[in-house]
Amino acid sequence: MSGQSVINEASIVEGLRRVFRSIGTASGDFTLRDPISLPDGKTIHGATSAEISEITARLNDAKSRTESSFQWENEAEFSLVSLDQVGAFDRFFEDKTFEGQGDNPVTFKVGSPSREFAAYLLCKFVQNPVLLTSGRARMTLNRIRQIGSDRVALGRRAVEGDSLFDVIAEGLRATTLQITATKSRADFEALANSFLFHAAYNTDAAARIGLEAMFRPLAIQRVRRSQNGSLDAPRQTYDADLVHHYLMGVAAEIPLLEYLAYYHIAEHFFEKVFNEDLISQVRLGITDPSFSARRNKDIQSIVKIVTKIKGQIKDEGGVNEQRALKLVLDRFVSIPRLVADLDAHDADLVNHYANSDVPFAGASKVNIRGNDEEAVRGAIAKRIYKVRNALVHAKEGELPKYAPFAHDEELAREIPLMRFTAEQIVISQGKVL
Repeated sequence: MSGQSVINEASIVEGLRRVFRSIGTASGDFTLRDPISLPDGKTIHGATSAEISEITARLNDAKSRTESSFQWENEAEFSLVSLDQVGAFDRFFEDKTFEGQGDNPVTFKVGSPSREFAAYLLCKFVQNPVLLTSGRARMTLNRIRQIGSDRVALGRRAVEGDSLFDVIAEGLRATTLQITATKSRADFEALANSFLFHAAYNTDAAARIGLEAMFRPLAIQRVRRSQNGSLDAPRQTYDADLVHHYLMGVAAEIPLLEYLAYYHIAEHFFEKVFNEDLISQVRLGITDPSFSARRNKDIQSIVKIVTKIKGQIKDEGGVNEQRALKLVLDRFVSIPRLVADLDAHDADLVNHYANSDVPFAGASKVNIRGNDEEAVRGAIAKRIYKVRNALVHAKEGELPKYAPFAHDEELAREIPLMRFTAEQIVISQGKVL
């Protein structure tokens, strides 16, 4: 469970304080400064210490836990992320329950998070201050605070239940899949994926297991190059194709698409730099003082250079992409600037690349702070290219192999390296206005 949020009574209470801007407690209870009045006549005054303790115990009793799921003996809950921008999955399946059949039926329910899962998401906020700085997170917190004051005017549905955590669950506007079985099971994730396939097959509404972007620090922790109000007008124009790939990467919600969008920026120059490198090799050969057009062996040495390159192109169905990527890095990427960008984004990333392989891609460590920049660029090119190959090749039995969603957290760590590399390439092509 390394890297996961700690769940205890103190973190839940602190989360409640952050959300409701209140410090009112009595005998371990959490008391709201302004009670919440609901349209059905209910009034929520806070959360009792007994309820907070019960939720904490329930979460910590889970047999299995990931960043986006909790699994107990005969039930489980998974956070879902809709895979379309208009939220078709959420709208189609909201608050729907599907009863299984047979001797051991399984029930699937899609809707707002349970009280326990809402408390868990609360802990995610508290234990990572970066999450609290995002615009979407601030909007979410304000929405929760307003529940009870503008509900009737906005025509929202009533809170189901009378707990403060029910209010939070609705205000988060997150979606979870709750699965209940009549007996103990260990295959809840397989059941969840089965339901998601069944739903997509029959309705074209798709979702995946995972946390919404606002709960994932890597997805929202952008490099803030300009403070609000200090953004200048652009001073350069940029290649439209490169800009479009970059915008696709920034807008992508799926790590695979984001990574490949940035990779395509480097790929844009592969044939150009590869051919120019071949021309350069030939030019160096024929202009060398030791070269003589009268000696057959000298002519043959030039022929060998061209034949070797043509053989690689034939074998690989195109230019040697890893070699071409290295040439692109040589041409357009400053290693000191890359290190600075990575450090500004996440101070631990450079060390992560130096100490960690990429298991799903079979990619090796790379010491970006190394003294030999030529070797560093070669290692970066190799790591990036292997990750790219793992993303686009999915032959049965071929290892290593990227598993959609299952490896997203690992892939997310690779995106800054690819993104900041791509940014330097785009900027290198700029023309002064």
